[in-house]
Amino acid sequence: MFEKVRVTTGIPYLDALTQGGFIKGSTNLVIGPAGAGKTICGLHFLLEGAKKNENGLLVAMQEPPWAIRRDASNFTFFDHNYFVEPEKVVMLDFTPSGWELWDPDSLSYAEGSEMILEAEGVPYDETSLPTFLHKVFYHISEVIEEKKIERVVIDPLAAFRFYDYGNDYGFLRKLTTGFLTNIASLNVTTVAISELASSSEQSLFGEEYIADSIFHLDMLSVRGELVRILRISKMRGTNHSTKTLRYKITNNGITFIEPEDE
Repeated sequence: MFEKVRVTTGIPYLDALTQGGFIKGSTNLVIGPAGAGKTICGLHFLLEGAKKNENGLLVAMQEPPWAIRRDASNFTFFDHNYFVEPEKVVMLDFTPSGWELWDPDSLSYAEGSEMILEAEGVPYDETSLPTFLHKVFYHISEVIEEKKIERVVIDPLAAFRFYDYGNDYGFLRKLTTGFLTNIASLNVTTVAISELASSSEQSLFGEEYIADSIFHLDMLSVRGELVRILRISKMRGTNHSTKTLRYKITNNGITFIEPEDE
């Protein structure tokens, strides 16, 4: 019988609602609009791992690592010591530079390495998005092996969609699901952050279908006050909560509001 080993999220109440956290080796989607706390969720996950001597990797695709660390320094759970030698949390910078998003030639990988992301019907040339993503994946896999990474956060998964792909959503969906599948093959527990204007929307790019769990974060205006809510719409192999949960972002990071606290 397959044993489900749990990986704690770093948010105690959320762990209690999910039978102990994410399943080890799973791919988990945190989805929602700007300001909902998606990056904070990812940092909770990585810092929790560092405390447990589980090395983590943050793949920064939009906001540069120095800015993430600067903003995160406001939270009590964040410890800069985990980002220096010996690194417990490694940060890779794949962010755009001004309007020039990415130069695939700026990344390198071993000659003759398998183009894992190449698939039938997907164009390939030296300046293509598949080439860029393969090089990103190759670099990620090298760091995971070298640093013995167990936890990965991709923030955000959506960033490479701004690359020129000719508005071919079928093509981009194939790349998105292929990229996540390849990350999953590295035997790490992954949190992939995805951006939507509202968690009631659905992405066109297929990450919801390949993800083992989906956590929707959203913000509502209730009687003139901003209210943050979370719901778990999917978590394979888990008897998870189906309630809509309220939470706050405080100096301690994400804190859930239980009914008796309201």
